[in-house]
Amino acid sequence: MSAEIKEKTMTTNVAILGAGGNMGRRITRGLTGNPDYSLRLIERGDRGRALIAEAGNTHIEQTEGLAGADVVIFAVPDKISRHVAAEIIPLLDAGTSILFLDPAVIAAGRVEERSDINCFVVHPTHPPLYGLLGEADADARRDYWGGGLAHQALVFAKAWGDDAASDGVEALAMAMFAPITRSHRITVHQMAMLEPALTETLANGCVAIIKEGGERVVASGVPEEAVRDFLMGHLQIGIAIIFEQLDWKLSEGAALALEKSKSELFREDWHAIFDEDRLQASLRAITGGD
Repeated sequence: MSAEIKEKTMTTNVAILGAGGNMGRRITRGLTGNPDYSLRLIERGDRGRALIAEAGNTHIEQTEGLAGADVVIFAVPDKISRHVAAEIIPLLDAGTSILFLDPAVIAAGRVEERSDINCFVVHPTHPPLYGLLGEADADARRDYWGGGLAHQALVFAKAWGDDAASDGVEALAMAMFAPITRSHRITVHQMAMLEPALTETLANGCVAIIKEGGERVVASGVPEEAVRDFLMGHLQIGIAIIFEQLDWKLSEGAALALEKSKSELFREDWHAIFDEDRLQASLRAITGGD
């Protein structure tokens, strides 16, 4: 099988590993009915198979599903993805492309490179904070995760393999996470800096502390609804100002409190989360430890 991009008139055979899981079913919904792709839904778990059947689809046994597959998508949890990869990759035809939905297992060096196949990684950005305001449909404005209603972007990386296969796999990624505004081609290492370091470690950590702070204020006796209204409003305006989405500035008092907060709330070396050793430690923990 050639690794060259197929003509648009040809159907790409796509095998989805873990097709009965949350991400597997999301991908299936995105690709179902698209004439460019023929889906092979591979699922070992009874619960996952039942969910596939509930959606009106049929699972296929692994051997049959992998035979002649053009692209194999690893829609499996990070902790087991390296083990699944070790089993699956030796079974693939030369020229097959594999697609991971998170950079962790590849960035951590957990998957042994096979030179005659192509390896890619993709991850959706999720609908952007202020982008949701531009969605015409009310349900789309509440599609925070990116379930197929609201627009989002992608980050896409080639780990190894034939550059000629990149366009076709990227197009597949855009179809399965549609609607997509744009796809950013970056490296696997850059993707790992985005997740887990920037988003899961830094951003989620800050947001979790903010939530905890709100809970402490409620516990002190301030009415919960007042706390929530005040905090959510200030989160919105604070993010808009700091990320320069609004032609406005923080008040002098707010700016002073912000500057003081850095030394009181954060270690001076907080940015070490982006250092290679810390990043690798995080990636290895996510993918099942040592």
